[in-house]
Formats: sequence, structure tokens, C-alpha cells
Amino acid sequence: NVSSINKISLFHPTCIFLSKRFAKMIRTLLFFFLVAVVSVSAQIDDYFKESTRDRTGMMKSYEISKEDILDNMVRRREQLGKMLEKAKDDLTGHEAGRTLLSDEEYEKLKKKAEILERKLERMMDIDERELDRMHRREERRQARRRSRSREL
Repeated sequence: NVSSINKISLFHPTCIFLSKRFAKMIRTLLFFFLVAVVSVSAQIDDYFKESTRDRTGMMKSYEISKEDILDNMVRRREQLGKMLEKAKDDLTGHEAGRTLLSDEEYEKLKKKAEILERKLERMMDIDERELDRMHRREERRQARRRSRSREL
């Protein structure tokens, strides 16, 4: 019946009761939502404080040793060796006709292979004096990072 629906208004006792219940339910949901947001934001804040402490060196200080530098050099040599091997394989593939490279790509690849070979040769001929120089440079770099992070 359309006429009976029109007679019911928002001020009808049933609607007022329902709206009060609805409002109470919304307030309860909002309260729990706010509690969840505050809890999560506190956890996020703690996480970022911890990571900032790690970055600034307040929790621990990371000092690099000569052994660390040598380990990095070994890893870098392996990486450069793989890159050189791939470049040489690509060059061989082009020269054998298995893969086609443009003249520009071929020249770039040839130059890259030469550069990688020279770099690997220099890394093989490192002496104690050069290692000391690299160690001092890395210590200065670490000190700069710590001072910058403390400024934040």
C-alpha cells in the first residue's frame, strides 16, 4: 500500500528507535576502527624508529675490515667474469652467424668486453698499499653516511 508507506516518516517511533540503534552501531564500529588505526600506527612508528636506529648506527656500528673489502672484490671479480663471458659468447655468436647484431651493437659489445678484461686485470694486480687505500676510503664513506643519517 503506497499511502501507508508515505505516512511513515523518519520521526515515527519505529524509525527513531532504528536510527538510534543504527547510530549506536556506527559509533561502536568507529570506536573499534580508531583503536585498530592507533594500534597499527604505533607498530609502524616502532618499526621505522628501529630501522632508523639501525641506519644511523645508534644500535650497532658497522666497521668494514680489509677482509670485507677482499670478499667484496672476490664477488665483484666473479660478477665481472660472468659479464665478460656473456659478452664474449654474444660476440662469438655474432661472428659465427648464430645471432645477428647491428654494427653499432657489435662495436659496443666489443668495447664492453675490452673494458671488462682490463678491469679484471687491474683487480688481479692489487697490492697491500692499494688495499689500505681502499680501506681508508671505505672508512671515510661510512663516517659520512653516519654523520648524514644523524642529521636526519
